[in-house]
Amino acid sequence: MKLKLLLVLFVMASQLTIANDFKFGKVNKEEIEAAEHPMHPDADAAILFKKEWVRYRYVSGVGWSLLREVNYRIKIYNKDGFDWATLQVPLYAASGDEENISSVKGYTFNIEEGKVVSEKLKNDGVFTERVNKYRKRASITMPNVKEGSVLDIQFEVSSPIYWYIDEFKLQYPIPLDVVDVRLDIPEYFIFKKYSKGSHPIKVDQTSENSSVSVTYRSNDENGRLGNTSQKTGSVDFREIIHLVSAENIPPLLEERYTSNMDNFYTSIKFELAATRFPNSPYKDYSVSWEDVAKSIYEYDDFGPELDRTKYFEEDIDRVLQGASTDLEKSLAIFQFVQNKMNWDEYVGVSCSSGGVRRAYKENTGNAADINLMLTSMLRYAGLEANPVLVSTRSHGIPLFPSRDGFNYVIAGVVFDEGIVLYDATEKNAFPNILPLRALNWFGRMIKEDGSSVGVNLLPQEKSMDAIMMNVSFDGEGGISGKFRQQYTNNIAFQFRENYASGSEDSHLEEIEKRYVEMEISDFEVKNQSDVSAPVVQSYSFEKEGGYEVIGNKMYFSPMFHLATSQNPFKADKREFPIDYGFPWEDKYIININIPEGYTLEHLPAPVSLALPDNLGHFKYNITSSGKSISARVEMEIATPVIPVQYYHDIKEWYKHIVDKETEKIILSKI
Repeated sequence: MKLKLLLVLFVMASQLTIANDFKFGKVNKEEIEAAEHPMHPDADAAILFKKEWVRYRYVSGVGWSLLREVNYRIKIYNKDGFDWATLQVPLYAASGDEENISSVKGYTFNIEEGKVVSEKLKNDGVFTERVNKYRKRASITMPNVKEGSVLDIQFEVSSPIYWYIDEFKLQYPIPLDVVDVRLDIPEYFIFKKYSKGSHPIKVDQTSENSSVSVTYRSNDENGRLGNTSQKTGSVDFREIIHLVSAENIPPLLEERYTSNMDNFYTSIKFELAATRFPNSPYKDYSVSWEDVAKSIYEYDDFGPELDRTKYFEEDIDRVLQGASTDLEKSLAIFQFVQNKMNWDEYVGVSCSSGGVRRAYKENTGNAADINLMLTSMLRYAGLEANPVLVSTRSHGIPLFPSRDGFNYVIAGVVFDEGIVLYDATEKNAFPNILPLRALNWFGRMIKEDGSSVGVNLLPQEKSMDAIMMNVSFDGEGGISGKFRQQYTNNIAFQFRENYASGSEDSHLEEIEKRYVEMEISDFEVKNQSDVSAPVVQSYSFEKEGGYEVIGNKMYFSPMFHLATSQNPFKADKREFPIDYGFPWEDKYIININIPEGYTLEHLPAPVSLALPDNLGHFKYNITSSGKSISARVEMEIATPVIPVQYYHDIKEWYKHIVDKETEKIILSKI
């Protein structure tokens, strides 16, 4: 054991020495030959070294810009790590302010015939594509990647958006052995520093003298006006240097029921708070959520679009005929927009080119087009309707006030009972039933006077999955029966989305694949298009391997193929909340016909398990009467998000559920 520990420490020390002496294009043979990571042997890949240097540049007559230089050295341990052979570099690109990637270099190192060989990254390995009207993405794909390869990659990103510095990411789903980050900020720019993640990172700060060259016009030597010449000089200033040097940052692996892992990786973010230029007043850029909401409302392609009504007034007047209550009016307008408009799958808080009128005419628009249009129509009907700013799940949780914290907008209407939320981008949505992408903790409603309030986006009403199943035995190990399942609210929305994206045949194939050796007939779906009603699917089934016969006894779980057979939580600890997206309840009523020639010998005992603080419960009860057995099982999670401190409670809760749902009923031959 001591020898193994010494070997691990030696390998670690060797890797750290190599990394700290990092030179691009110079790879040690031992790095390539390493078969596994010394501290995380299950890792598919590792970042052996990451270096990032961000600094300001000044060009006279043009102004300030940012230059980001990045170096990665990545080790690929096995085929599952091949995804790390492609780096994705996001680039901002809008309104003429475009970030550009350049100086891309890379080598793939392998061992061939006992020697280190390298293959250079070629031009066709670098590809830039537009993601949306605000973003481009550069992909760097390394050549000749094999198990054991070491990749050296470096590139530069130049940005005219000098007031915005990308987040420094310091943790990944693979180990990060050594990281060096440097940020040089001229004294004229004052930034706030934010950090997130559970791994402690120290940021050191120092300063250096620096200067920039400037070109200016000057009067002639006699001071006469109008007779100027161009001169060059320099301006001296102090530069604040932020330094991060860290080692052995462990991977943070994604687990079940997680919204967006980027919310939890250790990282550091710098946000511009103020500027203080010579001979200029101090300018404060610090923002609150109120400031963020107000500034977005004042965008030309946001607030003014809410005031445009002429293009829809005649249509909405017809839609409102027969609607008497505010709730009826809101639903009629919502369904009108849903049916008329088609979402182009672009998010964002700004309307597309041409705005809401053009989108209305063409029946197509982005999320802002559709939901700002909806908000305007609701206001026209006399309702207290306002846009609600949202950060989608893929965008992350906005942990601090930031101008880029929100990237989506929905509509909200204030009723006496509370706020009802609407998103007309999806055909299967319903009031307060939002797409999962929008269920991201909190949003911000902007009122007509420019003020704003926080809005809880997480559903409070439970979504139901209720199953009724009748089961009979065929005498040869198989079962058959009738199955009926009812979905409500968010679960119904998800079913409709999945069902609409394929065919009935593909849906049945998915069910038969999930429940191995099952054959389905008499399939029917009700209310698939009526989003106000629960979805109901029913079918007849036959399934092999539904029970066991050992000697004169039959053994089977009363839940058969519906039983929870595995605990979804396997890790010893968890560092982030459990995010289900919405509260839910599963209910099962299973009626089982005892076959002729058998009698009941054993029934599992009933049980009731509650999570702390009313977070959820599990109830299980099996009864028998004559020649039938009835199982009634309920499983409920009462909140969309369970805090991380309850992880061990819910892990243990699921363990008992698995034990109970897989427990056998025993029938004996008469």
